[in-house]
Amino acid sequence: MNSNTIIRSALAITLSTACLFGQAVAPVQATKAPRPPKTPIMISPELLNSVALITPPPALDSKKMSKEIAEIYAIHRSATPQETEKANWDNKHENIWAIGMVLGSQFTPEALPATAALWADVDNDQSIVVSAAKKFFQHSRPYDLDANIHSVCGSKPGGAKNSYPSGHGTVGYLSALLLSGMVPEKQDAIRIRAEEYAHSRVVCGDHYAADLAASKEAAELIMGNLLANARFQTEFAAARSEVRKALGL
Repeated sequence: MNSNTIIRSALAITLSTACLFGQAVAPVQATKAPRPPKTPIMISPELLNSVALITPPPALDSKKMSKEIAEIYAIHRSATPQETEKANWDNKHENIWAIGMVLGSQFTPEALPATAALWADVDNDQSIVVSAAKKFFQHSRPYDLDANIHSVCGSKPGGAKNSYPSGHGTVGYLSALLLSGMVPEKQDAIRIRAEEYAHSRVVCGDHYAADLAASKEAAELIMGNLLANARFQTEFAAARSEVRKALGL
C-alpha cells in the first residue's frame, strides 16, 4: 500500500467516525496576525509621558463620584427617545465629520480630501495619546462600578478599565479646536456641537461627566503638541483653505 492510499484511508476513517457520532469535522481556522501598534505621525513621542498631567479622576468612593453616578441615573430617567437615538448615533460616529456637520452638508470626507487626510493623521495620534491616558488612569466604567447602570448604546460590563478620559469626548473637543481654527466664524456652533457630542457619552451611560472634562484637557494637550509640528502646519493649511473654499468663505 503506497503513501497516498494510506492517507486516503485515514481520511475516510476520520469522516466515518465523525458521521457515526453525529459530529462534523471542524474546518481549520486561520489565526489573525496581531495588528502592529500605532506609531505617532505628528505628535512627539514625549507627549505620551504627559498624560500624567491630566487632572486625575475622582476616587471611586468619593462624594464627587457618587454625584456623577446620580447624574447618570437622572439622565436615564428623563432621556427622551430622541436623545437616546442621538447618543447612539454619536456613539457610532467617532470622527471630525460628526462635529463638522454643523458646517453644512458639504462637509464630508468625499468633498474634502485634504481635510480627510489631515484627520486621518490627527486621529491616529490622538488615539495613541488617549490609549496611554486610559491605561495610566485605569478608571472603571459606570456600568462596572454600579450594576444598576446599563449602557443604552450597547456597551457591556466586564471590559477594560478605560473610562478616563473619554475617547469620543477627546475626538469631539479636538475636532472642535481644529475646525474653529479653520472657520472661526462658526466657532460658537462648533463648540456647542462638541459639548453635545461629549454629553452623549453620559447619556449612553458609558462615561461620567469627569471623563469629559479630562477629554477636553487631553484635546488641548494634543493640539498644543500638534501646533509645533511642521507637517501638521502644512496639512492644516491645506485643509483650512479647502474647507473655507467649500463654504464660500
